[in-house]
Amino acid sequence: MPFAQEKTSSTAEPVLVDRIRHHDLGEKHANFKTSSLNVTADSVKRESKRRSDVMTDISRSDTPRKRQSTPPPSHQQVKSENGESQRSESPELIYQDSGFDDPYFNDEPGQPPPGLLRDLETRPITVSQLIQEVKGIYAGLVMVEKKCMDIVSQQTQTPTKLSKEQWQALIALHRTLLNEHHDFFSASHHPVTEGHELRGLAAKYAMPARMWRHGIHAFLELLRHRLPESIEPMLSFVYLAYSMIGLLMETVPDFLETWIECLGDLARYRMAIEEADLRDREIWSNTARTWYNQAADLSANTGRIQHHLAVLARPNIVQQLFLYSKALVAAIPFKNAGDSILLLFNPLLDQSTSPASRYQPAEFNFVCAAATLFKRRSVVEYEMYRLKQFASSLEAHMARSGSRFKIQGPEIAGSLFAMMMDFGNIENTLWSMVFEHQQRLKQEYYKKYGKDPEKLPKDFVVNDPTIINPIKDEYWSGPIEAIRVQGPDTTAEKAITSSDQVSRYVGPMLYDTINDVAGHIGNKNIVPFMHMVLAYLLALTWVPGASVYIEECIPWEKLAQFLNTVGRSGVSYDNIESNVFPKSYGGGNKRQLVEDFAMRGLMLMAYYYPIDFFEKEGLVDEDERLLEQPSHQAPRVERCLYAGIQLASTVSSDLFLL
Repeated sequence: MPFAQEKTSSTAEPVLVDRIRHHDLGEKHANFKTSSLNVTADSVKRESKRRSDVMTDISRSDTPRKRQSTPPPSHQQVKSENGESQRSESPELIYQDSGFDDPYFNDEPGQPPPGLLRDLETRPITVSQLIQEVKGIYAGLVMVEKKCMDIVSQQTQTPTKLSKEQWQALIALHRTLLNEHHDFFSASHHPVTEGHELRGLAAKYAMPARMWRHGIHAFLELLRHRLPESIEPMLSFVYLAYSMIGLLMETVPDFLETWIECLGDLARYRMAIEEADLRDREIWSNTARTWYNQAADLSANTGRIQHHLAVLARPNIVQQLFLYSKALVAAIPFKNAGDSILLLFNPLLDQSTSPASRYQPAEFNFVCAAATLFKRRSVVEYEMYRLKQFASSLEAHMARSGSRFKIQGPEIAGSLFAMMMDFGNIENTLWSMVFEHQQRLKQEYYKKYGKDPEKLPKDFVVNDPTIINPIKDEYWSGPIEAIRVQGPDTTAEKAITSSDQVSRYVGPMLYDTINDVAGHIGNKNIVPFMHMVLAYLLALTWVPGASVYIEECIPWEKLAQFLNTVGRSGVSYDNIESNVFPKSYGGGNKRQLVEDFAMRGLMLMAYYYPIDFFEKEGLVDEDERLLEQPSHQAPRVERCLYAGIQLASTVSSDLFLL
C-alpha cells in the first residue's frame, strides 16, 4: 500500500553549518564546512566518545559538587590491627556514642551526612560550548545520513537479496542516524539555549522532516518493497523508530505535532504488514487513528491528516470517499489525496471483479457515481449510477441503516458538496470562489493587523468576524450579480470533460438527495445530515456569489418544510433567534456534536464555527466523539434552526420561506 511522502523538504546541509559559523566563535571555527569533511573511522569513534562525555554533562545539574573521598565504615567485616577479623560498628552506634540522636543528620556546617556520598562533580555548559557541540554532532550526522541515502538508493535499484546480517547492519546504520538526530535536538534545545538563535535551527532547517525522510521513511519503503523476506527486519525497525520518536515527543516538545504524526505513520506501517493476526492489525489501526486524531486536534485545517485517516477507514467506502474529498477541500488541501483516491475508485469501477456484491447498493452506487465524475467517464455511466441505482436504493438504505445514518448522513452530505467543487479543482468555478475569497481575506488581515500573509502559518484561515462580516454585508446589501450553475445536457454531451461540467451533473444529485432525506418528517436520524447541509449553505453566504451560484441545486421548499416540522423538545428559542452561534449545552464546556468533527477543518466551515469552538480545553474526549447521546438532539435542532433563520435573513430568495 502506498504511503505518501508528505513531510516538508529540508534545506541543504552546508547552509545550516554556515549559519552556525556566523556566531562569534573565533577564527579557528570559521573554516568549518561539511562539504570538505574527511572523517576516518577512528576519528568518528573519538568524536563519539567526546560527545558522549559532553552530553552526560549536559544532562546533569549545573551545580558543582565534591565527591566524598573516604566512605564511612559499614557493617562489613574488617581487619583489626593484630590481623584478626572483627565486625565494625554501625553508624547508629557511632553516633549514639557521640551524642547524636539521628545518625542521618549532621548539624555541623560544611559536613556531609554520614553514610552518604556526594554527587559527581559536574561542569556548567555555556552556549558557546553548545554551538561547538552542535557543529560536531552535525558533522557526524551528515556523514551517516549520506551513507544511509547511498545504500538505500543502491538497494532500491537492485533486486539482490540481503542476508540477515546485512539487514542488521542496515538497521544499525539507521539507528546511528536516529541517535545523531536525537543528540542534535538535545543539544540545540538545552535549557541554556532558551531565547538564543541556536534553539531555532532545527525548525528553520526542517530537521524533524529530514530525520523522517532519510532516517525512517526511505528505509521503511525499501523494507516494504522487499516483503515478505524483510518482514523480521521491518518489524524490528518499526519498533526501534517508534521508541525513538516517542522519546523525542517527551524530550523535544517543540515539534509535538510532527512527532504525533510520525507515530501515526509508524503505527500505520505496522498495521499494513500484519496479515496473520487480524486482532493485532485492528489494534495497530486503532493506534494509528488515535495518533492522527490527536494531530487533527492540533492542526485541524491540514488535509494531510484526513488523507491518513481515509487510508485507515477501509473497508468503509463512504467514509473513505468523504475523508479523501475532505483532504482535497480542506483549508490546506493535500493534493496527493487525488492519487490515493484512485485506489478506492478503480476497483469499484472494475466490473470483472464483481465488487457490487460486497457492499450495500446505495453505498456502492454513490461512490461509483463520484468515481465516474472524478475520472471523467461517460455521461451515460454516471446517470446509470445516479438515477437508476443510487436514487432508487437510498430510501431502503436509510431504513436499513437506522441510527447509523446519523454518522453516515453527514459523510454523504460532505461528499456531495466536495463533488460540487470538483474535489478542490482550481478550475472549478465554485471552488475558485471559495479559494480566492480566502486569499482576499488574508490580504485584509494584513491591512488590519500588519501581518504578512506569506509569513502566516500554512494552516491559517481567516475567520475574524471583524473582517469577514463586513465583506458579507457589503455583498448582500447591494445588487446581486452572479452566475448560476447550469443544468446538464444529457442528450448532447457524451462525456464529462471539464471541471464545471462536474458541478452541472452533481447539481441534480445534490437536489434529489436533500429532497429525499428531508422528506422523512419526524425521523431523528436525518437531523445530522440536514445540519451539515444547512451549515454548508450558511457558510457559502460569506463567499460572494457562491450561494447564488448553487441556488438552483437546493430544494429550498423542502428545507423550509424540514425546519418547520422538526421536533423542538428542549430547544431554547433565545439561542436560535440570536445572532450568536449556539455552542453550549448541558451546563458544561463539552459542546461538540458528532458531525462537528466531520466538518472541522473544511475551509468553508471556518465561517460557520466561532474561533474558539474547537479549542483543546473544550474538546470532547476522543473515545466519546462518535457516541450519540440523547442530550445531543436539542442542541442539534437548535443549530439547524439557527442556520435556517440566518439563511432566511441573508439570502434574498423567494424560494426559502420559513
